[in-house]
Amino acid sequence: MPKNRNTQQVGWQKQLRAFWRSRFKKALLELKWPLVVAIWILSVILGYIGFYRFFEAEGTHLTKFDLLYRAVQLIALEAGAVRGPVPWQLNVARFLMPALAAYAAIQALLAIFSKQWQMLMIRFYRNHVVVCGLGERGMRLAKDFSQHGYRVVVIEGVKDNNLIELCRKQGIVVLFGDATDRVLLRRAGIQRAKYLVAVCADDGTNAEIALKARDIVRARKGHDLTVFVHMVDLELCNLLRGWELSAEAQSFRLEFFSVHERGARHMLATYAFFETQVLNHEPRMLFIGLGKLGRSLLVKAARDWYMKKLPENNRLRISVIDKSAESKVKLLHMQYPQLEKACEIETWQIKENDPDFENGAFLYDQDGHLKIDVIFICFDDDVHALVSALTLYRKTWEHKVPIIARMSQESGLAAMVRNERYSLGFEHIHTFGLLDQTCNLESLLGGTHEVIARAIHEDYVNSQKQTGEKVCNNPSMVDWDDLPETLKESNRHQAAHIEVKMKAIGCGIQPLNDWEAASFKFEPEEIELLAELEHQRWMEERLQNGWKFKSGPKDIAKKTSPHFVPYGELSWELKESDRNMIRNLPSFLARAGFQIYRRSENRNKNKPDRSKHETTPV
Repeated sequence: MPKNRNTQQVGWQKQLRAFWRSRFKKALLELKWPLVVAIWILSVILGYIGFYRFFEAEGTHLTKFDLLYRAVQLIALEAGAVRGPVPWQLNVARFLMPALAAYAAIQALLAIFSKQWQMLMIRFYRNHVVVCGLGERGMRLAKDFSQHGYRVVVIEGVKDNNLIELCRKQGIVVLFGDATDRVLLRRAGIQRAKYLVAVCADDGTNAEIALKARDIVRARKGHDLTVFVHMVDLELCNLLRGWELSAEAQSFRLEFFSVHERGARHMLATYAFFETQVLNHEPRMLFIGLGKLGRSLLVKAARDWYMKKLPENNRLRISVIDKSAESKVKLLHMQYPQLEKACEIETWQIKENDPDFENGAFLYDQDGHLKIDVIFICFDDDVHALVSALTLYRKTWEHKVPIIARMSQESGLAAMVRNERYSLGFEHIHTFGLLDQTCNLESLLGGTHEVIARAIHEDYVNSQKQTGEKVCNNPSMVDWDDLPETLKESNRHQAAHIEVKMKAIGCGIQPLNDWEAASFKFEPEEIELLAELEHQRWMEERLQNGWKFKSGPKDIAKKTSPHFVPYGELSWELKESDRNMIRNLPSFLARAGFQIYRRSENRNKNKPDRSKHETTPV
């Protein structure tokens, strides 16, 4: 499949940069000065031997100290200007030693003026990554971006942070100061950056960084700046996510994320045991600890099960252990009306180190039969999580019940259990490193816009297959991972435009709490208007990217298409393709955790005014 040349070049450069950093740079940094010293010694030896042979050929005798003195003088280019045949050893030394001296001088200047040098280099950065906050999350993300070939700039407010030196060894530039300062953000080059990641310890600081970034790039042309804002408070994150698809500034894309919400998604994707369960056997899950991660796991599991549209009596069975289990589950029932239809929840109010936990009565039914298929341990403390896992393992090992224990990272205790679990007899205990699984490039980029963009592309491919189209005639029908970056970006723009469409018909977008929202229906006239708006958006985007009208088949390489005509002149099949995309919007949004709602002031009022959205001929 033909690739976009610019995309291909950028990808090649990143791959080469990543290969250099992962294979050679670290080793070279460790060996740099020992290697320089070794070359210095070799140069002096070659200079000594070269002068000895030169003067021996002339019949002149010099002492060992005179020969050594002349060899050292090669540094200043003072002793190398000799006449007559020059031995090869002297020839090599009189060029090598001045070069080494110049290298050492440059390194000294760079060490003295390192800050000025970094600021100069940042001016030449394009499509780089800016990370605000150098804690555990920030360090992991900065390192992962760097290992994938991105240039990374970190903004950190604490100068004695022990992670700074580790950043510099990775080739990551570190700037000191307040990340909410517009001047400092500009110095980091966010007006030219591809990604900005705000992972400071304070949620308010992260939100303020996003607002300042939006103001800076408001008039930016070209690629969008995608801003990832971490929220420690899970409730606040869910409330703010409705802003992701309504950011009005052009060239600005916003993604809120929480490591606990992302962790729940990855944990269930890795251990989604009920995907293969026979449906006449309802899965039985035990969640220990209903904190941020436990709550996210419970809601995600229940929602996924509910979306399967199973019979009402086929509910997910969940047991919850927490010192405030009853009040927390009651709150979840209030927040998610369909939770009771999706699952049957049993609560056990047990505190840490309680004898009732050691007793393990919550594992069995009244007849003494095990009633649990899988156990998720969601404590924030690694030691407590591992102790709980080992305690429950002794009671369930003969039933081979998988136990998944949340750990902060894959090293340390988690690595010990993972690497030695078979030799120690813990083969059914699995550790999940929360930071390792969530603070990486793949997880970060799999946010709202990406999920919706993938769903839109999958829907497009399926609709094209139904009409008989094949990949050989339509290169856009390939899998998402094989799609050129320009077309991926087009799908992301389409996702970002959904809020504009919803406003046109008096609707809005909010975080998903009604799990029936995927069945939302538009009125026929709304579908027609939204399909027309989508075609207009498509034409404007393609024109900005250099596409033009040409009859015949679409040519991605030459950027030509026969569909650059007003919506009214499109064929019925093309109109229906846009209509189907609009009909499926509620489903796309539900996959990403959003729902459409009708604004109360617009409910049952007059129909949308099409005159405000007429397309202009191209």
